[in-house]
Amino acid sequence: MTDQAHVRLTSLEKHFGAFQALKDIQLSVEKGEFCALLGPSGCGKSTLLRLIAGLEEATSGRIEIAGRDVTMLEPSDRQIAMVFQSYALYPHMSVAENIAFSLEAAGVPKAKRLAKAAEAAALLQLDQLLDRKPAALSGGQRQRVAIGRALVRDPQVFLFDEPLSNLDALLRVQMRIELSNLHRQIGATMIYVTHDQVEAMTMADKIVVMSAGQVQQVGTPMELYDNPANRFVAGFIGNPAMSFLNVAALPPALRPAGAQEVGIRPEHVQLTAPDAPLHGSVRLVERLGNQTLIHVETPAGPVCAQAPGHATARLGETVGLALEPGRAFLFDATGHRV
Repeated sequence: MTDQAHVRLTSLEKHFGAFQALKDIQLSVEKGEFCALLGPSGCGKSTLLRLIAGLEEATSGRIEIAGRDVTMLEPSDRQIAMVFQSYALYPHMSVAENIAFSLEAAGVPKAKRLAKAAEAAALLQLDQLLDRKPAALSGGQRQRVAIGRALVRDPQVFLFDEPLSNLDALLRVQMRIELSNLHRQIGATMIYVTHDQVEAMTMADKIVVMSAGQVQQVGTPMELYDNPANRFVAGFIGNPAMSFLNVAALPPALRPAGAQEVGIRPEHVQLTAPDAPLHGSVRLVERLGNQTLIHVETPAGPVCAQAPGHATARLGETVGLALEPGRAFLFDATGHRV
């Protein structure tokens, strides 16, 4: 089989003094793939993106883009374009001038850069706004201008560093759709950093889950959801989050052998009669319209059950819980699957 890796990271490490921010990163991103780097704050995902961009120098390891070793190259020589969390637009320039600025700096003739700016603006639905200044744009429009500025450079790889975090919830949903459509239209390789697992699940072909400077698991969104490698991935992927129960505190008939914790997703928990072997007190009811999330405190730990929207559970009520057979995840004392 032909190797399709467009970005390849080999044994990549980064130290800041005595602190090791990244540990032995091995990763391949295929040409045209949308890859999300996902993890909590401080896990190393933005540092990894900056290493790929050349904004940080690797302590050791190798970075290849399109088969070329770029580990020691300057950012301008890597054929990448980066979109940051802040839009960083020039307030005195129009939309067209902001989009075309990187081409002007590179000495591209005016007619060509304006044509490329107009082409990018049309792709991003900004063609009616080319004469406006950033102050006259919405947050979503400003972010599209920042993406357009990257687009005109025809990079080998697009790098996104939490570009939607400054937008409100409705705009984030809209921009997720627009970025996904853009990726399908241009077929470019994109590496996208986010701490929001909904962003990663809805947009990415491949998700790289990170924690404490290490890759925990790589897979498609549903591979990670259906078959998490360890407790961290199981708890981080999924909204609402997976519940974890202490095996020693479960009723004897429900205790699996060789496991310390049982993980179960809310959609695999059903409410039953209060005299069920596993039962507890309702401590929170979240009504979301089409569904209701019922949080139950049990002797083995808190459990979230997903019920129909008109479920009648009341605060303080004792309810029984049934775990759907074959849907539980078992973890040992180290957090690994068993």
